Amino acid sequence: MRKNLFTDHGIPVSAEEERTAAICINAEGDCRFVIAAKGFVIIVNLDNSMTKQVLFPENNIEYPYSSFSSNGLFYTGAGNMFMVLDPFLERFINYTVIENGEEILGFSFAEDKRGDIYFTSYPHCHLLRYSPHTKELLDYCSMDHSEKYPGSLAIDQTGWAYIGIGTENKNIVAFHMEKRLKKNLIPESQRVKGTGFVYLGEDGSVYGNMEAENPTNSATWRKFSNGDFENIEEGERSASLYFGTGFQKIHRSQNSNYNVESYSLSEGFIRLMHKETRQTKSINFSYTSDGAKLSTICLGPDEHLYGTSMHPLQFFQFDFTTNKITNFGGEVIEKGGGGNIAAYATSGDLLIGAAYAGGKLYVLDTTKKLVKSENPKLILQEESIHRPRCAITLSDKEHFVWGGFPGYGMVGGSLGIYHAKTEKNKLLTHEKVVINQSTVSLSQLNSGEILGGTSVETPGGAESREKEGCLYVLDKETHTVKNSFVPIEGAREISQLFVDQFDRAHCLTNQSIYFVCNPNTEQILFRKDLSSFGQIVRNSFAFDMSSNTLFCLLSNTLLSIEISEEKYAEPKVVRSLPMKASSGIVHKNNRIYYGSGSHLCSIDTGKVESD
Repeated sequence: MRKNLFTDHGIPVSAEEERTAAICINAEGDCRFVIAAKGFVIIVNLDNSMTKQVLFPENNIEYPYSSFSSNGLFYTGAGNMFMVLDPFLERFINYTVIENGEEILGFSFAEDKRGDIYFTSYPHCHLLRYSPHTKELLDYCSMDHSEKYPGSLAIDQTGWAYIGIGTENKNIVAFHMEKRLKKNLIPESQRVKGTGFVYLGEDGSVYGNMEAENPTNSATWRKFSNGDFENIEEGERSASLYFGTGFQKIHRSQNSNYNVESYSLSEGFIRLMHKETRQTKSINFSYTSDGAKLSTICLGPDEHLYGTSMHPLQFFQFDFTTNKITNFGGEVIEKGGGGNIAAYATSGDLLIGAAYAGGKLYVLDTTKKLVKSENPKLILQEESIHRPRCAITLSDKEHFVWGGFPGYGMVGGSLGIYHAKTEKNKLLTHEKVVINQSTVSLSQLNSGEILGGTSVETPGGAESREKEGCLYVLDKETHTVKNSFVPIEGAREISQLFVDQFDRAHCLTNQSIYFVCNPNTEQILFRKDLSSFGQIVRNSFAFDMSSNTLFCLLSNTLLSIEISEEKYAEPKVVRSLPMKASSGIVHKNNRIYYGSGSHLCSIDTGKVESD
């Protein structure tokens, strides 16, 4: 066996992303700041700056989404596990795995006047109750049979729960726990894209908003009681018990002696200001982590490997000569947050990346030093490509084409055509490409026409309206679709796409079906089910021009496909992977580089195993 057949190059990003946090105060008035992340919590004593990391029970490494503080205890959920932490004992005092068909527990939280804790779940919007006194759990079942995201929850003084729901058809549901009476408070005709929003005010009343794309800026607020609501003025509503937005939201921050000015788990810091003395304070901390999972990797024009992690987004580089990984961190990527750069293309010395969340497009000049907001530079954002999946540079080296899934509650992603010289982005909505579908794979034919592969999936919570993914040919001049067709019956996504020098399209479906077709005649020339070799990963194809070999990376196996004009070659196993692949792919120095969870790995592409 050849030396260095397989190499684990290590973890480029040893960090995790904060997902939710709360201030917990016990009966003695002691205070703890609890930050929850994937698989653990960090407990911080804001007075003496001491920190403690506590792992989730039973090796749970799922993401939490929300949290709640009450009577000194910290409540959260991860996967289908509900958990109760005593941050003063520094341990979980209760946890339960709930088998009710839901994937995520603890999507939002609330408390009634008796002290019972309520929480919601994804994707069927269940409402559940936990009694801290008896440790009993009760599932009230689904509150909305079409939507998936119960993002906010509040309970009034009369026994009514209010659930803010989205994203395709926003809703606010009122539910009386004792009577089991349920009401939709948004008329069916007004249930359009968006998210209903509710919260418990500091005065004990429930407030909310029907417009909740951005509720704090909305002109129409409601006050809820007895399963109904009345319109109020902006100034009449009480402040929320939550402070901040998104993953930076903190529950009961007003109860602490300190204002948490800013904090970051990935960067390991907390910035505080004492409410009375106005004195500032910084707490720096560390923790153990398995590292952040890697997104797509690419070969830059400077012959370095580039990539980002996911949740948090941190940008890294790998030097093939020294085998050195350089992590540039997350701050260098403007508005990067908890996303990732999912697709890349190059033009001269420029590396162009398309990022989740929000459809951000970045340009990095690889000849210059990295400087926040300057290099890489954020050049645009496009919500209709909220989750980018693919990108190519066209043969003219001036145009960059990118596609992906749209934002929350939307069906069908747009296709972007960015011109580097003018910095203008032409947008083709899904109605002008393949209606109700999103472009997730791209290549270019010898004629210059663009070949795209689509997906019918809707990861933003909307209901899918189609059943089969397509291939389409887009005219390079008019940017109109010349033809589109379903190449594989029943395939929901054409996930990967490569056009060889003979104008044949090599494709992978979401079920690991490999096929070759003529995009112009729509003829399927070869088909092979590769699912026994593993699942697809983001970016499965890499072409070696010197040997006319197309490498295909699946989760368990590296395969090779010989490209020739006369025949359609059977994919051959190059190597079984010692560490499973989750992202790809770079071919360099007769090695394939790929991501395995948080690890960067490479494997030799020498003689195939069958030889």
